[in-house]
This record gives sequence, C-alpha cells and structure tokens, in this order.
Amino acid sequence: MCLTDRFYGIHTLSIQRITLIMRKSTTIIILISLVTLVVICVIGNIITVADKVSQLSPWLGYAFYGILLLLTAAFIVWPTLRIIFTPELEPSGEMMSDDDREEADRMVKKSAQNVFVLTTVSQNGTLDIFTCLSMNISMINRLVEFRGKRPSLGQILRLYAAVASSSVLIASADEALDDINLGELLGMSGINAAGVLLKSMTNGMLNSLVTMRVGMTALRYLELGSLEFNRNKPSIRKEIRRKAMTRMPAVVAMGIKNGILGVKNMF
Repeated sequence: MCLTDRFYGIHTLSIQRITLIMRKSTTIIILISLVTLVVICVIGNIITVADKVSQLSPWLGYAFYGILLLLTAAFIVWPTLRIIFTPELEPSGEMMSDDDREEADRMVKKSAQNVFVLTTVSQNGTLDIFTCLSMNISMINRLVEFRGKRPSLGQILRLYAAVASSSVLIASADEALDDINLGELLGMSGINAAGVLLKSMTNGMLNSLVTMRVGMTALRYLELGSLEFNRNKPSIRKEIRRKAMTRMPAVVAMGIKNGILGVKNMF
C-alpha cells in the first residue's frame, strides 16, 4: 500500500469517528434538553397544585410536598438506582429463551394495561405524568432484575426521555382538549359526557402505547446488546412500532376488563 492510500484511509477513518462523535453528542444534547423541559413542566404543575392545597391550610401544603418526596423516592429514585447499579449487559448481547421472552412480554403487557387503566381514570395531567414515569421505571426495573443485566446508561437515558417527553405531550394535549365542549360545539348537550369518556380513553391508550413501546425497546436492548441494536436500529424500531400497535387492542380490552373487575370487587 502506498503512502497516499494509507493517508486517505486514515483520513476517511478519522472523518467517520468525528461524525460518530458528533452524532452521539447531538443525541445527548437533545435528550438532556427533553429531560430538562419535562422537569420544568412537572415542577411547574407541582407548584400550581401545591399552591392550591396551601390555600386551604399551610400544613396541607407541607404534607403535600412531604408525600410527593416520599413517592418520588420510592417509585422513581430507588428503582433508578437499582437499575444503574445492576451489571451492564455485554455489547454483543445475550439471547433469551422462548420461555423467558414470553414471561418478559407478559410483564410489558401487564404494565401497559395498568397504565391504561390509571391514566384513563385519573383525569389529571400532572398525575398522569407521574404515573407514567413511575410505572415505566418500575417496569424497566423488573425487566432488568429478570435478566440480571441492564442496558447501557445511554439506552436507559433514551428510555426515560421517551417516557417523560411523551407523557408531557399527551398530558398537554389532554389539557388543551379540556377546553373543548363537544356538546356546545355540535349543538348536542348529551354528547359532552361521551366526549369526556372518549378523551379519557384516548389519553389512556396513548400512554399505554408509550409504555408498550418502551417495554419492547428495553427488551430488545437486553437481548441484542448495544452493538447489534445500533447496527439494525431502523428495522428494529419499525418492528417495535408495528408490534406495539398490533398488541394494543388486546391490552386495552384486558385493561377495561381488569378495571371493571376491580370496581366489582370493591362492592
């Protein structure tokens, strides 16, 4: 090989490395920006609720913040720490048996069902955001415990950012729809109750779909490893979107069934 060929080979390799570093840096910046935006939105909503509670009694305001801190520590901070301190999966991945994959799929479906029920019933954007964050983190934690390994920190950050940003967008859209009175809009007073039910179920389905996609992505991370996943990222993401949409009708039907059974058991 002549010196010119060697020079151009090294030059091309250097450009590829620089491009890869720039892509990773851009991704990190975008993820950090999304997380920051979500944190600002959540804190703003929390302060608004706390002010309303404090107007009733200052002690109720203190109690609200105390309960919120305990819930955040129990359902977000502690599971996150357990995930981080779990050994990382090898970049080459580790295939799962059919039985293990089936069990992991059940975990994801169950989490999606629970998110559907809770966010359909809650009727509160801030509560929906907290519910989605805590239940998705809990799901990821259970999957990590089941596998005994965790994805890379970058992959975990992407999962968290996907849940947080999607939850905020869905909650914001839900609050915007609250200002629309379908009965007045269509001139039919009886249709407004049906509109509220439809809006609530749509909100629950969207949050459930996010949970399904996050769970399926986490599973692929935990099976393929970072190298294989990144090598086939577009096709894997397309497959996850397709499968998640295909599974949603069954998840929603089971969520409704479990919700009805839960109400019956209360009486």
